[in-house]
Amino acid sequence: MPPTTSKDSPEPLFLDHSIASVRDSSIRMPRVEPWATEYCTAIEEHRYGDAIWARYHMDGRATNEGYTNTRMKDDGTIEHDHVAVYDLIMEDARDYARESPEPFRQALAMYSHTDSMDNRKDILDGLMKIGAGSGAAALH
Repeated sequence: MPPTTSKDSPEPLFLDHSIASVRDSSIRMPRVEPWATEYCTAIEEHRYGDAIWARYHMDGRATNEGYTNTRMKDDGTIEHDHVAVYDLIMEDARDYARESPEPFRQALAMYSHTDSMDNRKDILDGLMKIGAGSGAAALH
């Protein structure tokens, strides 16, 4: 269910930062505006698809065009992978459904109560499809 206070993380998978930690500038974490504010506002308004979208943009590695993942290859060179943000969210969801089925199921149950003003219901629909395919269907 939704967090009971702004100090609680809504859920540990996609919405893993508490509102309080995102708003506290003394906590060292990457946060890019307007995404950090949108993350907090969307959680407060129970717009979970919007909150997930903001979470994936909040660290500055994503734009609306895609997410840049940087890694060092075995030969010491740096490789940049670009993937659509939506695709990355779905890839993470498949991993969570397989590796953390109970927290994933609980997250889906929470997301099933998103506000009607959520602009990214497509994300939640994708997560629900993955949940249904993995047997981690949401509880209502």
